[in-house]
Amino acid sequence: MGRLSGATRAQRMSEIVWLSGADDLTIATGEAPVVWHLRLDRPEAERLAGGATLSAADLQDLAAKPDAGMRVLRRRLAKILLARLSGLHPDEIIVGRTALGAPQVLHPPGWHISLAGRFPHCLIGLSRATIGVDIEPLDAEPPPEDSFTATEWLALQGATDKTLITRWTAKEAHAKCLGIASRIDAAEMETVASGDGLRVVSREGQTRVCVRVEAGTVQAVAGLPDSGWR
Repeated sequence: MGRLSGATRAQRMSEIVWLSGADDLTIATGEAPVVWHLRLDRPEAERLAGGATLSAADLQDLAAKPDAGMRVLRRRLAKILLARLSGLHPDEIIVGRTALGAPQVLHPPGWHISLAGRFPHCLIGLSRATIGVDIEPLDAEPPPEDSFTATEWLALQGATDKTLITRWTAKEAHAKCLGIASRIDAAEMETVASGDGLRVVSREGQTRVCVRVEAGTVQAVAGLPDSGWR
């Protein structure tokens, strides 16, 4: 697959390569996690996604999911990004699911994927290490009190809606990183400020979470402590 046109706006934050928009794919390959934010209501995203064809297995998998149209577009874009990083054609990319229903790269080997979306926003994370991503609009309703542990809620008294949404987004990214998003409640995870990011702890393990605010959204990326980035 050739290089796509458009000046890169990639920026490194905590060793993560953050991408924004459909033109932001002229990046060098490497070991750093790549997290790509797009708006799915933009015609350029639709045009770019047209470079990937979904298999019968893809369509069968996505047909039963809510917001199937958004998920179809998101999977095509994920294949485009992984093709760009791996040097393969998008149609060679195979995405399946784990036993708990999380997306999983089956080919090429050695890649981890995480997907998130609140239409029209989409976030795609790809990494050589386990990764989890989530995204929420800044104008979303803040999570209710029972989304937090008692310790968290005491620490968050008087916090802004932005802070509450950020903590919620970090929890979602944590659950996806550990592959347990389908079977864990927000109150079973605890967020703690750690340097310029967050640490999230649950019975299943802990992750480090990097957060950025961009284009009216909060974007969170979770990795295991030994993932080599922070």
